[in-house]
Amino acid sequence: MVAGARPRGRDAMPVYVQLLKWTDQGRKNADSLVDRVETVQKRVADMGVNVIGHYLTMGQYDQVIVCEAPDDETVAKITVMVAGRGNVATETMRAFTMDEARKLI
Repeated sequence: MVAGARPRGRDAMPVYVQLLKWTDQGRKNADSLVDRVETVQKRVADMGVNVIGHYLTMGQYDQVIVCEAPDDETVAKITVMVAGRGNVATETMRAFTMDEARKLI
């Protein structure tokens, strides 16, 4: 298997990386971040999403989320839900394993 690849079984889902920047409102609500993240993670799990990692980061972005989701539409619904609360602006990328890239190329 190629480095950075993961097994793709019948139940494997696409991987997404979300980059989040706090808005002024998000900065004001920073003290409730962990509780808000836990609430959202429970809700997205009910939508079939597996959060691989959710990180507070330094630099250009304030948070990074890596998750597996059934499809683009599910991720779009989550993005609208999260961004609609006004605490973050998001950028979402579909991530391909090296095995998937080999098939694409």
